[in-house]
Amino acid sequence: MDQSSFPVSTAASDLHEIALQRYAMRLGTDYFIQMAASLGDLFDGNLLTGLVFLTIAQGSVQHLNRPAQFNAMAVDGVFPDDLRRPVSVLGVSQFLGLPYETARRHTGRLEKMGFCQKVGGKGVVIPAEILRGPEVQALVRANYGHMRILLQGLRRGGEAMLPPQDPRWVQQEDEGKA
Repeated sequence: MDQSSFPVSTAASDLHEIALQRYAMRLGTDYFIQMAASLGDLFDGNLLTGLVFLTIAQGSVQHLNRPAQFNAMAVDGVFPDDLRRPVSVLGVSQFLGLPYETARRHTGRLEKMGFCQKVGGKGVVIPAEILRGPEVQALVRANYGHMRILLQGLRRGGEAMLPPQDPRWVQQEDEGKA
């Protein structure tokens, strides 16, 4: 789409915002696709099982991750099992917008694969030993690499990310009015 497709009254700041949104969308989409592929690899190509895994892992420690910052209780980035709260299958299904039976089936698959365990009748958790295991560590390393690429893209695109108040944008708007 060329600029002539935009209404004549579209200000440079509006075009900047549109470009910024699309740039961020492209970078975010690249990150998401790469991470989804890495997650699928861990669970034999089943991305939904991976999403259930991540939901359980994050849900069981969300009370410890507020506000989002490093937490000294998470030795090497992993919280001890006694700090984890079980996550219910119903909670997983509601969070992901899945039918209960689908969430139950994927949770059962994770149990059979040894990636999560039931905690009484309260729900399931991902034990710390699993989070420190080689399969999940490979996922953590892959995520770190994908995140670095995302952040490098944001840094490289820093020039494009300048706010519309930047004198260069204001000057372009003023020139357009002349």
